[in-house]
Amino acid sequence: MGEEKERFQISVDLISLKTLTDEDIGFTGEFYFKTDGPDNVFKARYPHAGEIKLAKNQTFTSKADMSVWSQFETIRRGEKKPITLKVELREKDPLRKDEVIAEQEIKIDLPEKTRYIILQDKDEKTKAKLRIQSTRTRY
Repeated sequence: MGEEKERFQISVDLISLKTLTDEDIGFTGEFYFKTDGPDNVFKARYPHAGEIKLAKNQTFTSKADMSVWSQFETIRRGEKKPITLKVELREKDPLRKDEVIAEQEIKIDLPEKTRYIILQDKDEKTKAKLRIQSTRTRY
């Protein structure tokens, strides 16, 4: 008889992004996320093309789920499996190399309840609220 397995869809979703600073003096800041999954195999960029443009004291929110990273994972029933990924918030600068504003390593233990984290720069001027969830699925 085969082992019973559970399948999960793991996702990191963007809830909001806010900046209190004006990075490019008089212009909008252009932000994007870069995520490296387990063993740097699954890489993702959000948005896939372009950037999220924010002026000083502006907040970006969306009514729909905006998935920064997602993956399907199968585990044995009753077993725990840790997954580690690295999320970076970057700012695009046309005159220089893109700058990593904030980064965080996230550890997800399957199965896990939904939780929220704040990804922010060291000066706490730019903050992103992210939702981490693992949903049991049949697919």
